[in-house]
Amino acid sequence: MKVGIGTYSFGGIESYLGLGDTLLEKFKKIKALGFDTVELLPVDLDNDLDDIKKWLEETGLEVTSIHAEPSEDVIKKMAYLGGKAVIWASTPFNSKAEAEEVAAFLEKMAEFAEPYGIKIGYHNHSQEFYFTEGKTLEEHLLDAGSKFYIQLDCGWAQNGGMYPPYFIRKYKNRVVAIHVKENSKVVGPGPKPASRHADRPMGNPFGNVKEMSLEQRQAMLAEFNKRSAAGADRFKVQCKMGAPESNINWQDIKDALDEQDFEAFWVVEREGFYDEHDKCLAEDCAYLHANVK
Repeated sequence: MKVGIGTYSFGGIESYLGLGDTLLEKFKKIKALGFDTVELLPVDLDNDLDDIKKWLEETGLEVTSIHAEPSEDVIKKMAYLGGKAVIWASTPFNSKAEAEEVAAFLEKMAEFAEPYGIKIGYHNHSQEFYFTEGKTLEEHLLDAGSKFYIQLDCGWAQNGGMYPPYFIRKYKNRVVAIHVKENSKVVGPGPKPASRHADRPMGNPFGNVKEMSLEQRQAMLAEFNKRSAAGADRFKVQCKMGAPESNINWQDIKDALDEQDFEAFWVVEREGFYDEHDKCLAEDCAYLHANVK
């Protein structure tokens, strides 16, 4: 089984803003830590595509996916790089009707992406398992379409009260990938999420990173860090892979995924680290290789 990781885990919001290590430096570190594949961020595509292909070949990595709002441009670039999926990292919706709006967009992009061999997916956090109108929001989303897929973040799903193997089996052949993060608590999905029609800026806040100066990006990072500091406790539910307090059985998840007609890819993602950054990620990778068959 190949195990991947996202460039997001090497800097978080800093990575979204194109700060910190270069993409080649990240590729080299990802390979050195034992990973086989990589998931990109939109800012990574600001590099020359031929350079990215060369760096992938040099490091022996494969690119599986990108966390980006689906667009024709991103789909074409991922196809050129040999990727498999474009996965929307998140967007607000809080009702069946709004889930149907999101699904309609994903269906449209999936139709465009199909000739390129690219799957379109949606990545959950905990709030998508908010229960309303007889189902969770994530179920309303999937039931409103058939052409798009999901990347099930198993840590956030379990944290939100959804048992990942059950969900994978319920939506067999709709799970293109999973995000791997160890979880120690079921907190629930939280209060009713924000509406996609709320009076707030829409769109990707990192969409114009390429045009921003270094000073502007650094200021944006400082503001994000300030706002997120108050909510840092939510990452404390993440623990060491295989820890006694873990409430996730990764073999059960693999068994459920194996019932699909295609192989879903695995992507480690961490926002909280129980030890030194690189050591934590290397141990995650080694645990999966050793314990999931």
